[in-house]
Amino acid sequence: MKLPLGEDPRPPYVQAADVLRAAIHDGELRPGERLPAARELQRRFGIASSTVQNALRLLKREGLIYSVLGRGSYVRTQETPSEGEPETPVANDGADPGESDPAYTGLGDRQRGWQTATSPADDPRPPYVRTADTLRKQIQDGQLTPGAKLPSAREMQEQFGIANSTAQNALRVLKEEGLIYSVQGRGVFVRELSPRDQLLNRYNEMLDESIAQRQADEEAVRLSGKSDEEVAAELVAAEERFTKASTEFEAATAHRDAMRAVMEQRKRLSGNYTPEETAAKAQHLHDRLNEGRRRR
Repeated sequence: MKLPLGEDPRPPYVQAADVLRAAIHDGELRPGERLPAARELQRRFGIASSTVQNALRLLKREGLIYSVLGRGSYVRTQETPSEGEPETPVANDGADPGESDPAYTGLGDRQRGWQTATSPADDPRPPYVRTADTLRKQIQDGQLTPGAKLPSAREMQEQFGIANSTAQNALRVLKEEGLIYSVQGRGVFVRELSPRDQLLNRYNEMLDESIAQRQADEEAVRLSGKSDEEVAAELVAAEERFTKASTEFEAATAHRDAMRAVMEQRKRLSGNYTPEETAAKAQHLHDRLNEGRRRR
């Protein structure tokens, strides 16, 4: 399936990771099973190679998959916690060990077949991933500018309704992506990207935009229900109609101008001008006299 690139404000690699994560938790990709090759994921999702790699990197950080050099990526066997036992967060960063992310709810009653989550309320991803997503979007949209200080972990707890460990794990994800950095005793700040990183980001954005445009073009062609030959024939017919209409327009314009000249001749002979025409002719004569005086 193609990703809803233009409809989903999240980065394409996050969308791709979301689909793969859903497939893993829904059992479509079973523990030990090899994921489709990167080239196949590019084709299936309609995204760039770098976007696929970023999606796989995110799933590796979440502990959902692992890679074997020269062989590919595989679904990691997940240990299911006992009933009532909280899930272990990715990292604690000194947080209270009793706190943890809420339990992962899985896909629920969503349809099978590599479907993406369409509503934040139905988002099956861990809370720290959703929190990182929100902060990342604020950075990319310019709400958090380079050098700006991020909310403290306690403020994030209150703002997003999450545990302290969830806030720490969200910040860890953004640090690994190079979007933020910490200053001991002062807090966490948005990192200013180097010119190389800015260029790379813009290049990836242009690739994704190009892919999105291609998807839109393919969809338009599919919905038209016409072959290339049929469209080419319609274009030839349209060009012929345009040429004919242009010729007729030019002929009609020339005929109108000729008739205006004939009418002007008759009015000069009869003096049958309307008051407006008489005033316009007087103004024209006045302007010509003034122009003659200026030239002297």
